[in-house]
Amino acid sequence: MDERYINLRKETYTKRIVTDTVLLVAGIICILFFSLITDLSFIFSDTPCPLEDWTMGQVLITITVVMAASLIFAYRRYHDTRDAIKEFNSIDAIKEEFIANLRHELKTPLVPIRGYSEILYDGSLGEINPKQKEAIKKMIDSSEKLERLIDSLIFISVARSGDIEYLFTTLKIDDIATGAIADIADQLNQRDQEIDIDIRPDLPYIEGDRKYLKEALIQILENASKFSPNGQNIQLIIHEGYKSLHIKVIDRGIGIPEEELENIFARFYQVDGSKTRRYGGNGLGLHIAKTIVEAHRGDIWIESEPELGTTVHVKLPTPNHGFKK
Repeated sequence: MDERYINLRKETYTKRIVTDTVLLVAGIICILFFSLITDLSFIFSDTPCPLEDWTMGQVLITITVVMAASLIFAYRRYHDTRDAIKEFNSIDAIKEEFIANLRHELKTPLVPIRGYSEILYDGSLGEINPKQKEAIKKMIDSSEKLERLIDSLIFISVARSGDIEYLFTTLKIDDIATGAIADIADQLNQRDQEIDIDIRPDLPYIEGDRKYLKEALIQILENASKFSPNGQNIQLIIHEGYKSLHIKVIDRGIGIPEEELENIFARFYQVDGSKTRRYGGNGLGLHIAKTIVEAHRGDIWIESEPELGTTVHVKLPTPNHGFKK
């Protein structure tokens, strides 16, 4: 079931409950108001109530019936909402259980596949010709992509349970950037792309987890590469902001429609989610990056225009002492 559809149903149920509650409260206030007017008219004046007794009775009865009906509807919607929440929680539990089993069911058999492929590629089991070597290299690349997908699924599963342990140390951001670029070098080479680096000198150190910060930057850079044309370079700019480091990854790719920006960090979300979509991926990259950045007390946001490109902004806080490298 699509996550956006589930959220829409939750919002619909919530609005129904709020509407019924407002009607119920408004009806009770009206009943009290009419009752008060009727009582006070006889206390402070000999003049009878402007409405005849039977008319006032009819009004009060009508309002009472409406409020009773509203109360019944509110009660029914409460049960609908309760059942819907149980359904949503059940779906989430199934998803989490499935993801938790991926490590054993998928990653374990992947180890020998990759291991033997690398042995074949190195020629340890005998000489291979160039075509065979190229085919084996594609097998190794595919196994690496599959391993990253499994790691991504495991990450979001553990992140939702709050069990990720970050090891914060003092870091240089340029070291993180260099490592991330090296890790996606094969993808860049395949697409004939380069990264134009603009890292300002004397940047402050930051406190963070080296492994996860590099992973966040890898996810952002891979996204920029994937949605950029072959041969189109990507910009990586890092400079010092107010009590922070400001990282910008700029591409000149397809861009993102404005109405899609609010959903871009959702799990499994893709701008083009059709079966015939042009671009691959699993819709986890930006969600993982956002999770990691927020765990470092940072901010991440996107500016984009269709057909003009996308800029991903990341701000990471610098320590209070702010010493330079």
